[in-house]
Amino acid sequence: MGKLLEVLSNPSYWSGLRHGIAPTTEHKLALQRLNVRTVLDIGANRGQFSLLARCLYPAATIYAFEPLQRPAEQFRALFANDANVHLFQVGIDEALGDTKMFLANDHHASSSILKAHKQSQIFGSRETGEETVRVGRLDDFLPLDRIRPPCLLKIDVQGYELKVINGCREVLPLVDYLYVECCYVELYARQALAHEILRRLGEFGFALRGTFNQYCDPEEGPVLADFLFQSLKSMAAVRAALLK
Repeated sequence: MGKLLEVLSNPSYWSGLRHGIAPTTEHKLALQRLNVRTVLDIGANRGQFSLLARCLYPAATIYAFEPLQRPAEQFRALFANDANVHLFQVGIDEALGDTKMFLANDHHASSSILKAHKQSQIFGSRETGEETVRVGRLDDFLPLDRIRPPCLLKIDVQGYELKVINGCREVLPLVDYLYVECCYVELYARQALAHEILRRLGEFGFALRGTFNQYCDPEEGPVLADFLFQSLKSMAAVRAALLK
């Protein structure tokens, strides 16, 4: 009820309601104090996160990536009149090519390149088909000179996080903040878990700033959470500015 009231009371979200799309306001606490000029939304789905980002960072340019046809069409309809939101109908991976995604029954929100494992048991979603999609490294699709700092990179890709991070390796030096959903249990077959994601991002020079929106299952215990990271380079720049 609280989320509905927040959405209804904010005119910035009304365009989403007209398209049947609500912003992911559960991320507001984690992100509202960040200074951001570029948003990279990987796993954009229908535009739920981009809608929140547009409200939090009204002057920012948003580059969104969603490989599936149906949610990509809904995203385009939602932001048809916003010249600062750009959608690439592709997925991010370690190499350029085509791959299959397993479609889920919950409006594609749980669709993944990886086959479901405990996802169905815990959340009740089920696979309903497959779709061939185009994938590649982020810099295969977006020229690096279009990224203006400070930059926020959001990743929500249903178990494929480590592959996506590796596919962003050329872009990561330009990223100030990284916001990624990570799992503690294997919702998808052979997915990387939270400790592996933290280790990899540490190798790329990112430090954990906070953990948000943790979900616990009565049987499994902690299942997933959203993790906010900041680059060590960005943290050093902020400290230097405060000392001036």
